Amino acid sequence: MPLLALSDGPSENELAGIEAAVRASIVADYLKAARRGDRLGQLAAEHLAAQIDASTPDGPRLLDELADLTQPAAA
Repeated sequence: MPLLALSDGPSENELAGIEAAVRASIVADYLKAARRGDRLGQLAAEHLAAQIDASTPDGPRLLDELADLTQPAAA
């Protein structure tokens, strides 16, 4: 007889993987928009990043990561 496993939802590892995938998707969209010169696309990615930052105040700031992508490297 098969066992039935009950769960309250995704595990912490699954949630971390989902969050990483969402963050990577926003970064990819931002970079694609920047390469095309699509300022509206960049703003949309920044808006999503701000929403993620607001929902995870103790985590790494995605807006800072996006800003670092467009800043010239320090010599």
